[in-house]
Amino acid sequence: MQRAYQKDNFYFWENKIRNLDGILFGGMNKRRITKESVITYIGILDRKKGFVRSGWSSHEDVSTVLGFLQHVFLPTAFYTWIDRYSDGFYIPLSPFDVLREEVLKNVKNVEDKGSELDAIRMERAYNYLNSIWTYDKSNIKLKLKKFCNDFNNMWNEDPERKLFIKIFERTEEIVDFIIEKSEDEFEEVVEEEIDMTINELRAMCENVYEKPLINRNLIEILNRKIPIWF
Repeated sequence: MQRAYQKDNFYFWENKIRNLDGILFGGMNKRRITKESVITYIGILDRKKGFVRSGWSSHEDVSTVLGFLQHVFLPTAFYTWIDRYSDGFYIPLSPFDVLREEVLKNVKNVEDKGSELDAIRMERAYNYLNSIWTYDKSNIKLKLKKFCNDFNNMWNEDPERKLFIKIFERTEEIVDFIIEKSEDEFEEVVEEEIDMTINELRAMCENVYEKPLINRNLIEILNRKIPIWF
């Protein structure tokens, strides 16, 4: 029996990685946002490799975001974090087990014990995501939120190198996230940073389902005005 219209299958996502620009960070995502949609905000920071990548994206439903995290984000995070000798930034085009084997082969060649331990943790994260496909949508959402919290706590210890995931069931939650992540700043400073008032951001997020223009452009606006917030 096929699960979730094959969204649990790597090869479903391989096709999208090859054919969709900006699949990881949203970019010019014009997908219609509905009450079933799940919005993600993800970040990958690695100052030693010289990059910080982050962005917002919209996904059709909870099954889509689960597949996205398992088969697009996590392999990218694994490759970036574990292979300390790779140049550039890439979304891997291999199933996770193949990717793991190839990367760990390089790690063992340089006797990098720290990376081996991190690889075990990352593999556990992948296996956790793989294990929750059989649950109903409500339970998948709960387990994904727990996963994101645990994942962020584990990979957010070094200010020079970190990974971050946040998912939003409702667009209104985005405003709370922006305020929460900037609790040490004055509201005026935050508004200057995001180039809009908190009330404007709140109104935009609250009206996204009823206003077609906002709906089509929310992800692009977030990626333009609030690209780095982790």
